[in-house]
Amino acid sequence: MATPALPLDGTDELVCAQWIATIPGFTPAMVGTTLPPDVNADGSPAPWVSTGFVTVAVVGGGPDPQLPVNRPVMQIDCWATVPGSNKPPWNQASALAGAIRRATWDRRAIARPLRITANGIVYPTAAVQTAYLATAFRRLYDDQGDYARHQADLALSWVTVNDRLY
Repeated sequence: MATPALPLDGTDELVCAQWIATIPGFTPAMVGTTLPPDVNADGSPAPWVSTGFVTVAVVGGGPDPQLPVNRPVMQIDCWATVPGSNKPPWNQASALAGAIRRATWDRRAIARPLRITANGIVYPTAAVQTAYLATAFRRLYDDQGDYARHQADLALSWVTVNDRLY
């Protein structure tokens, strides 16, 4: 007898990254869970260097105990760099942070369908119901690579669209 397949669910990181990737001015190539290298194998600047990059990580929150609603608190880091320079491009990192902050105020556009694909796997469509900053964006100066970095905590409430419980 074959083992039944487990239901495929999105994760807080996937949903958050896709929500940010759909903010005007962002693309999926600009958001992830890990900051990519700033140079390619051939020594040329990585594509994200010209646009900036956003990393997401779960730092708190949790699912609703009685409903299929996820309520994570996400750490959002907005990164920018100029390879070979010792002057962090603070304005570029600040612009990324500002766009995310403004997206939390656009109540009509928060709950948009998010079609998530990662590593060739298509996940069920998700929708963010609410998004707000739990902390203000702040500069972080501790990076040794001369990167500009702004960080804040983003609280989300999201669901899987057309979710059916067993």
